[in-house]
Amino acid sequence: MRFLLLCLLAVASPLAAGPIETDTDARIVVFGDVHGAFDEMTALLRDVGVIDAKNNWSGGDTHLVSLGDLVDRGAGSREVVELLMKLEGQAAEAGGMVHVILGNHEVMVMTGDLRYVSRPEFAAFAADETAAEREALFQGWLAEQPTVEEAAARAAFEDKFPPGFIGLQKAYASDGALGSWLKTLPLAIRVNDRLYIHAGASAAIAETPLEQINEDNRADLLQYLALVAKLRDAGLLARHVDFWNRRAHLNGKAEAVLADDPKARPAWFEDFLALIELEDAFLFTPDSPIWYRGSAYCHPYAESFNTERILKRTGTRQLVIGHTPDPRGAISRLEGQVLRLDTGMLNSVYRGVATALIIEGEQSWLHYLGGDTRAKPLVFARSISRELWKQSDEELEALLRNGEIIGVQDIGTGVTKPKRLTLRGGEVQGDAVFKYEDTDPDLEDRGRFQRRFNDSDRYHYDPAAYRLDRMIDLQMVPVSVIRSVDGREGSVGAWIPDAINERDRAEMEVPFQSHCAKDEQYRLRFVFDVLIYNEDRNLTNIMWTKKDFMLRFIDHSLAFRSLERRPKQYRKIELHLSDLTARKLEALNEATLKDELSEWLHPKQIEAILGRRDLILKEARRTDP
Repeated sequence: MRFLLLCLLAVASPLAAGPIETDTDARIVVFGDVHGAFDEMTALLRDVGVIDAKNNWSGGDTHLVSLGDLVDRGAGSREVVELLMKLEGQAAEAGGMVHVILGNHEVMVMTGDLRYVSRPEFAAFAADETAAEREALFQGWLAEQPTVEEAAARAAFEDKFPPGFIGLQKAYASDGALGSWLKTLPLAIRVNDRLYIHAGASAAIAETPLEQINEDNRADLLQYLALVAKLRDAGLLARHVDFWNRRAHLNGKAEAVLADDPKARPAWFEDFLALIELEDAFLFTPDSPIWYRGSAYCHPYAESFNTERILKRTGTRQLVIGHTPDPRGAISRLEGQVLRLDTGMLNSVYRGVATALIIEGEQSWLHYLGGDTRAKPLVFARSISRELWKQSDEELEALLRNGEIIGVQDIGTGVTKPKRLTLRGGEVQGDAVFKYEDTDPDLEDRGRFQRRFNDSDRYHYDPAAYRLDRMIDLQMVPVSVIRSVDGREGSVGAWIPDAINERDRAEMEVPFQSHCAKDEQYRLRFVFDVLIYNEDRNLTNIMWTKKDFMLRFIDHSLAFRSLERRPKQYRKIELHLSDLTARKLEALNEATLKDELSEWLHPKQIEAILGRRDLILKEARRTDP
């Protein structure tokens, strides 16, 4: 009766093997990316009481959730998939349930992207192909290698297409022993108050109903698989042509047809065009639920906006993801809104450990195989100084304030002629920018704030921006301190290493290659610049770190006006504000702002920060549905 009630509470998707939404008071066990680590996975599932010594279900009414990426790299991929297929039926008979969501590696293998399939994985399917099939594969491939002698070609063929290559493709085809099950799996599910997605939730799906996320993406997958099968059956697409070469292969055949008859339009042309279109489908893009890495990597304040939207829309409180391995352990992000559960189970590749999330009622904990069985997620303090300079804020401040100046050079840009310093403190060395323009000395101590002060250009505002950045834990402004250089006082700010400004990036046509969308990062700039009333944000002080194109802020000497409105360039910009970011802004108060900023700012300027904070909270778009 209880299991029947749970089934009535589950919302099934027409094409799915199981429900996409489930409510249960049973225990829930969740594990991340297996990648063929059969022994590690089964040891973990035995440890948490889900399977017995013979790998049969022993979990009773437990709900077992797999976050996908069962295959690729590890030798036991076939065993992993077959075991979960078996457990799905056994769990249902016992009153439990197995939920498996698709990962990018399942989709890759199904669609013919076999870059990460290991030779042992292929070998597991060697008995499922015939000698005749392999010979036909060889001859088809050889026909496209006219300059290769057959003796050498045999060795190259065996290396490129090891035994099991055909058997694996047949098994993962849409009508194959494994593919026919995998193609029914969802890409996103809800179990109680948690949302499970393999890679993460981008802005593209933040407001999309859960059922539509699953149906739209799976429909594209099924159509792609159907077209490949149709073209293959027609003799137009050989098995040796993988996902990445199909377009060129079929285009070559189309050119040959048109060379003979420019007016020819065989029926398969339509299938070819449809295949090309599907290769660009959302499922295969970096923003899809199986590929997105923003939930794992991007700035919490930018990422939380989209995360909160999908959590609120699905009635959940946490997004649990895999996809991005970290052998240190499971990681909590966005103040618990996201849990990263890929801990590198395939130790031979990722040097990690098998991990399960256990949920019982309101309690949850992590079970590490061979280690802590009641652990909590890791939470890492964000620090731009640690990330870019391998020092704490305090250590970097000391270097900037007290380090020996061993080099000075003109930067060559800027009307106030800032200088680049090279500093040394013990064994540590680093570069900094020295700014000394101050149009209104001692402004912070004036009794009355005059209107003209809103045109001031002061080096004091750089350390003020740094301190305010840390007060709201934005971590996007480099450390800046006050010191004298050659008898002249100014601000000394840490030089961002290996960075490029937006003007130079655009002029040099440097591709913007990042897991984190530019527009999403710009939203943080809009909020911060309104908060500090920055009138001088331009393409030369929008800085990107080259390795990952993450946004950093410099040059704030024309900020901190006493006006309680938006700067002109932001008056028509829509501000976006997550609840997480709003809480940071709400925590600002006059007493703490004075403690931190009165060394550089007039009381009127501090008062205006709070006025603009209130304006942001009032005007920004929030994350409620």
